Amino acid sequence: MTGEVLLDTSVIIDFLRQKNKQDTLLYKLSIDSNLYISIITHAELYAGKSVWANKTAKKELGIVFEGMSILQIDNKISEEAGKIRAKYDLDLIDALIATTSISNEIPLATFNFKHFKKVPSLKFYTFKLV
Repeated sequence: MTGEVLLDTSVIIDFLRQKNKQDTLLYKLSIDSNLYISIITHAELYAGKSVWANKTAKKELGIVFEGMSILQIDNKISEEAGKIRAKYDLDLIDALIATTSISNEIPLATFNFKHFKKVPSLKFYTFKLV
């Protein structure tokens, strides 16, 4: 088992957009990892217009979420995210996702390293896509 992985929104969007799901990072991680998302990622994905315009897209997103645990934001995460946002000039959403990863000691899988690389205490799930 790979262990635990917190998924950034970019990993799930990649999965949803690809025709060959077996080649995606999400599919590969789902085989032998415990998958987590932040409640922020959950909200970001439901904020897409296509989810509400297309019943199939909404159903597919719901099925994807069934295989994941959703981590909530508490006061500690909220405060630390504010600190990270101010210190490293991150978008608030990225600061909340980074802090969720740090607070739960779960590495973050993302395709948007540039959004998070400023945060030295953040651990990343490293991967190679072939």
